[in-house]
Amino acid sequence: MTIGGESSAEEKLRAGNALLRAISAAQADFIRGGEARDILQRLLAGVLELTGSTCGVIGELLTGAEAPPSLRLLASVPREEEGATWELAVTRDAPAREPGTPRAVVGAVFASGAPVQGGGPGAKHTFLGLPLESGGERVGLVALTQRPGGYDAGLIDFLQPFLSACGDLLAGSRNEQRRRRAEQELRQTQEASAERVRLLAERLRLMMDSVQDGLWDLDMTTGRLFANRPWLGMLGYAEGELEHTQATWMSLCHPEDADETERLVQEHLTGALALIEREQRMRRKDGGWSWVLTRARVVARDEQGRPLRMVGTNVDITTQKLAEERLRSLIRTLPDIVLRQSADGTYLDYHAPRPEDLAVPPERLIGGNMRHLPFPAPLLDKMFMHLGRAIREGTLEVFDYALEMPEGREYYEARIRRSGPDEAVSIIRNITERKLSEARLLQQEEELRRHRDSLEELVRNRSEKLLKATIELEEQQAQLIQAEKMASLGQMAAGVAHEINNPVSYVMSNLGTLDQYVSSLSPLLQLQRELLTHPDAASAELLERMAELWKQEEVDYLLSDMPELIEESLAGTRRIKEIAQSLRSFAREDTGEPQLVDVNTELSSTLKIVWNELKYKCEVKRDFGPLPPVSCHPTQISQVFTNLLVNAAHAIETRGEIRIRTRHEGNEVVVEIADTGKGMTPETLSKLFTPFFTTKPRGQGTGLGLSVSYGIIARHKGRIDVQSQPGQGSTFTIRLPAAQR
Repeated sequence: MTIGGESSAEEKLRAGNALLRAISAAQADFIRGGEARDILQRLLAGVLELTGSTCGVIGELLTGAEAPPSLRLLASVPREEEGATWELAVTRDAPAREPGTPRAVVGAVFASGAPVQGGGPGAKHTFLGLPLESGGERVGLVALTQRPGGYDAGLIDFLQPFLSACGDLLAGSRNEQRRRRAEQELRQTQEASAERVRLLAERLRLMMDSVQDGLWDLDMTTGRLFANRPWLGMLGYAEGELEHTQATWMSLCHPEDADETERLVQEHLTGALALIEREQRMRRKDGGWSWVLTRARVVARDEQGRPLRMVGTNVDITTQKLAEERLRSLIRTLPDIVLRQSADGTYLDYHAPRPEDLAVPPERLIGGNMRHLPFPAPLLDKMFMHLGRAIREGTLEVFDYALEMPEGREYYEARIRRSGPDEAVSIIRNITERKLSEARLLQQEEELRRHRDSLEELVRNRSEKLLKATIELEEQQAQLIQAEKMASLGQMAAGVAHEINNPVSYVMSNLGTLDQYVSSLSPLLQLQRELLTHPDAASAELLERMAELWKQEEVDYLLSDMPELIEESLAGTRRIKEIAQSLRSFAREDTGEPQLVDVNTELSSTLKIVWNELKYKCEVKRDFGPLPPVSCHPTQISQVFTNLLVNAAHAIETRGEIRIRTRHEGNEVVVEIADTGKGMTPETLSKLFTPFFTTKPRGQGTGLGLSVSYGIIARHKGRIDVQSQPGQGSTFTIRLPAAQR
């Protein structure tokens, strides 16, 4: 198994237990006198497997006053030459480049004095270097390399027990070497003093006390225990508070666990069990219970085979047991069947909220094989295919299958995920209700499809009729708008005729006067013609007659008055032309294409058309601001302005004022037309834009002006608002979107 940032809680727990078992076994082997090199080599191989690393080294740090610092290799994968040493740089500067080999990694750790890691997911080289310490002293270095996905902080935390054990083993090995050298000196000098023995025992106790787990050595003839401080410290007891005896330990064992523990001990003593390995509850000093993993074996017997000495380790696994219990509680809440099985199909564990849902009785499931279940052969092949792929490739395998059960056909969904190097967890969910719901849903969808097709046909027929009616309505609306426009034009015809009559009158008057002037100038021009025709025959009499006629007809006055008469006549004709053009623009049909229009220009043109309706009743005040162009149908916008201005004039009963203001606000062109007329009630305002609603006397209004205006502004993506109170006049505000430049 491998452990990493993406591992599940169960995988991390299993990996942690595996690491603790490897550490405990290594400590037990060391206590039994095993070689440190062999122990560390096995421990390194286990850590490489757990972390998924390819290479690694464990070395003892050698420093001295005369020799340069170096690392003596005690364990390595791939194996290095036994006893090999690597010289280490004495600089404390950071490494110049990222290390890629175990030798470079340990050099970087030694140089920095801190953990070194590098590479990430997808990197060609990944590495992790860590110092080994014991009692605050750095005693060695560890390097792990070439782990797919790299190394993270979670993995470093996971390796802390391994680092502590390695540091303690190195320190213990040094102490053991010192002890061996002392024994050699003792044998050489043949001095067997009690003080030397006491010192050696004290060294052994110091070494055992440096180990975090409880280590003990039981004299089975006396029942006395030689143990380190964590032996009882893990239960909250201080040194000296309890006797170091087998009876003391058994008195702390949970009553429900004592019999099974005693049975395992007896089986081991008789040789039926090679190693005692037992998880049991022990009473703490505060009265609570801690879970302790005990591993022990007999290491000495007498000539008759009776056990003399047993050694073992105690590891506090309360945290792991609580995590396992939380995981079991979570699994117990699942409504699904959970199975754990090996790659060959053997069932290792299960959870079933309803045992009757299992294919075989629960007591036959554990240890049984999937091939022995009453499943069809094709289904078994399918299950083994997904099981093998999940374990081999680490994928999540999901598939459905059906079984004929006594109560009928049942449908299931299986999800398989790898949970170890050679096992997987399967979650089986009954999805019969979902399948039946899906079938009902498909049936309903088919019925809905038929209804939808029928409805679409009905909607299509009605849409065609509606489209036809809409086209007819639009044609009628266009005719209605044009009729309303022509009705408005008809109402203004008399006023426009009066407007045209004024310039026509003074143009005709001026033309009469000019006719008289021409009659007066004709004799003079005739005499001038004679003079020009016969210049040699000119006489004083002819010149005298011309001077008399000039004076008699007041030619000087005529010549000075004629330009003024002509200018007045031209101004009158221009006025007539402007009125005619405004009428033609107002009355013309829309081309159907919007145009870029200056709203101020359209307002000015409209004022010329309706001026006869306004000039006798009100004073018009203009406040035109600079405006961007508006994309619109100009004749329709002019019709809106005409309706509003005429209505404003009609609202003024005697004499008043109309204020026209334009401005540019944001992306809108705003036109305000306000009057000082009689105003409107809230009831009138609520019906103001309703077709055929009018407050004018019968026969004087169609009630379409404001309704048509509202529709025109809406079609131009604008809006029209009105504010009015009785006796205080009305204000119409038109907002049109400005054209995008």
